[in-house]
Amino acid sequence: MKELSTYVKIAISLAVAYSFYPHDSSRQLPAFVSSPLTQLQQWFFETIRPRMERNVIAVPEAFMTTPEIIDNRGYPVEIHNVVTDDGYILELHRIPFGKRDAHRPNSTFQRRAVFLQHGMMGTDHFWLVPTSNNSLAFLLADHGYDVWMGNSRGNTYSRKHINLNADKDEAFWDFSWDEMGRYDIPASIDYVFNVTGQEKLAAYFGYSLGCSVFFMSAAQYPRMNDQVDIMIGLGPTVSVAHLNNYFRYMAPFVNIYQLYQRLFGIGEVHTNNGVLHSVTRFICETSELGAKFGYLWLSQIFGYSDVFDKIDYYRLIGHYPAGGSANTMVHLLQNYNFGESFLKFDYGPERNLERYGTPYPPEYNLTLVTAPVFLVHADNDPFAPPQDVSWLKGKLGNLKGSLRVPSPTFSHGDFVWSPRVAELVHKPAIDLLSSPFIHKETYVHISA
Repeated sequence: MKELSTYVKIAISLAVAYSFYPHDSSRQLPAFVSSPLTQLQQWFFETIRPRMERNVIAVPEAFMTTPEIIDNRGYPVEIHNVVTDDGYILELHRIPFGKRDAHRPNSTFQRRAVFLQHGMMGTDHFWLVPTSNNSLAFLLADHGYDVWMGNSRGNTYSRKHINLNADKDEAFWDFSWDEMGRYDIPASIDYVFNVTGQEKLAAYFGYSLGCSVFFMSAAQYPRMNDQVDIMIGLGPTVSVAHLNNYFRYMAPFVNIYQLYQRLFGIGEVHTNNGVLHSVTRFICETSELGAKFGYLWLSQIFGYSDVFDKIDYYRLIGHYPAGGSANTMVHLLQNYNFGESFLKFDYGPERNLERYGTPYPPEYNLTLVTAPVFLVHADNDPFAPPQDVSWLKGKLGNLKGSLRVPSPTFSHGDFVWSPRVAELVHKPAIDLLSSPFIHKETYVHISA
């Protein structure tokens, strides 16, 4: 990627930082700022949006929720809620069996559970973007597995807390990758075990940040390593020292962004129904030129793809980005700045001393991740480039193998939308799994 001038880097940083500003910030802005923004928002939603909607290229799944999409594809679906130890309420979505299977409660066999965790600023919709025969969640269900999909705190489906209000309480958004790994993953997997009565997942699939939070959890809680037959990491974003998209141009200004964040009380970023995202989405959906603009935007984040189906694109932008905390983005930029490492969130010397006992954030010990791990990576992935994946391979405590996607143009986004993702990634990964069925008598005997 060609180096940009300092002025361009500053412009990019300010533009992205501005885009992070949520229209429903929990801190009151000065009237001379908030009043025009509120009026602009009201004008857009009342006047421009209805006119633009008439020209939207209609793709029904762009306007559906994840459960509605699963039902629309002809699969059974369940909605579950789990409460973490720190009070966040996460929504899990379950596909208990495949489209052509009948649910037989009295069967002597039980389907083994698998768990899927999405990437940064996304939802479990990432697993459902392509056609059903190309989507990992549906493929697993049709292979006989009981499929559970997680949703990280702060996204569209997990904006609830037992005490805090996501729209009013800034404290709701005081989390980074650390809390997802410490609380979200253990709570979600424990919930799956409580519902199914099982004690071990047939597999944990993580995509991007979904890999990182599992490694964080397994490094802190030894029991997590014994709760999965295999962890399969797709495009693992752990060390991002060699990050190769435009976020690396923001990284030098992360301290300025954090000051901006504190000054204006920014907690939530990239809300799905915010004005900026709504405007961008309608531009992308109302013309071929708009679609090309949207694809260019996605390419700056996920990397360039040779093959990109327009229908999948329209499905994706209806759900992505899905919201999250500002600290989630800051954590990514901090990891880039620290080089080849995998560190906890950096709060600054004083707060680091309070939290960690040292002025610098400690590093996660990846040798403590003793669960069997299999990594799937691509040469053209700007979020998980080969150098960072190679570093990760040398750190994990029980790496069983890896698959280098046999396509030189396969990018980070292709794990979500490539029409060849089943052929290149999902089917080889599913071949690594053990049988999807447990004989109930045997299972009960083991559990007793």
